[in-house]
Amino acid sequence: MGTLNPHVMVEMVMGIIAFIALAVAMNSIFHQSRQLDQVNQNLNEAQQALDDATTQALKLRGEFSKLIQSQLEEWQLTPSEKEVALLLLKGLSLEEIAQIRNTKEKTVRQQASNLYKKASVSGRHELTAFFFEDLLFQAD
Repeated sequence: MGTLNPHVMVEMVMGIIAFIALAVAMNSIFHQSRQLDQVNQNLNEAQQALDDATTQALKLRGEFSKLIQSQLEEWQLTPSEKEVALLLLKGLSLEEIAQIRNTKEKTVRQQASNLYKKASVSGRHELTAFFFEDLLFQAD
């Protein structure tokens, strides 16, 4: 058998280098695939947590709305006073409420005054605090 031709030696070295490069590339692809699988799993878990939180928030919002409606009933507000109360809780001004309800601002002011009296509160801030104060300190 004799000595190897230098050309054949170069071909063999190039083949070995190509094989090593292929092995490194495949190893890299395998690790990236595993990382991608982990990222997808984390994303799915985060999406599920978000869906759960959204469902819970909607449930709580519905319960809070029922609580507000129940309290407005307990205060024996008229339908107009209830509407004004809800709009006040949303943060609208008396002028904005009058525009929405197609009434005069003076009428809305009187309805607000009546509902404050029935609710035993001094104004819009106390009305809002009546409903939100317990929410803010419920974690204690």
